[in-house]
Amino acid sequence: MKRLAQLLLASIAALAALAPIPLNAAASLQVTHVVLCSPDIAGGVQGPRRVVNTASTASPQPAYQLNAQGCAVIATPDVGFFLSQGFTVGTNEGVSQQNAITANTTGTTSQIVLPAYGFVKYIIIEETAGNAVTGGINVGDSGSATRFTSATAVGANANVVVVPTNLTGSSNTGIPTADTILIAAQTAFNSASLNVTVIFGYF
Repeated sequence: MKRLAQLLLASIAALAALAPIPLNAAASLQVTHVVLCSPDIAGGVQGPRRVVNTASTASPQPAYQLNAQGCAVIATPDVGFFLSQGFTVGTNEGVSQQNAITANTTGTTSQIVLPAYGFVKYIIIEETAGNAVTGGINVGDSGSATRFTSATAVGANANVVVVPTNLTGSSNTGIPTADTILIAAQTAFNSASLNVTVIFGYF
């Protein structure tokens, strides 16, 4: 488990560089999405810009804002059109992280956000102050303090990986709304300091 934690932590920087920066897609009731990236534009803008499915009969036609890497989360009905325009499937994974957490986070203090259409794949908790969390750590949101994991034991100087089979709820938390993830001690932080990383995918 410790080896897995080290490997996952080592890959975070690479994921952050490769994964598209989450941006709001067009509002949709569809339940599946694909990360698509635009082809290079000779002499044109490679980064953020708005793209439209001009073949759609919907009114208004579905539009998406590409991020700095030229990627966006595209609703399934529009995937075929953008693939026909030269778009390719991008990295369906992202990372959200907050370091040096020493007390329960709130909607205003949490920096960990699950983007629209996102779901949690892994949670990595690293303790750096040499103190075990009393009662373990809960990871949730405003709707449920234990939506993702409950009373996960975090020892002094530990690296803990919460794998998919141990998540209490890894489904989306509101289409198409982003969700702020909250970290809380079951009993007390006990002077622990935590670095928490959430690795998420899109659906």
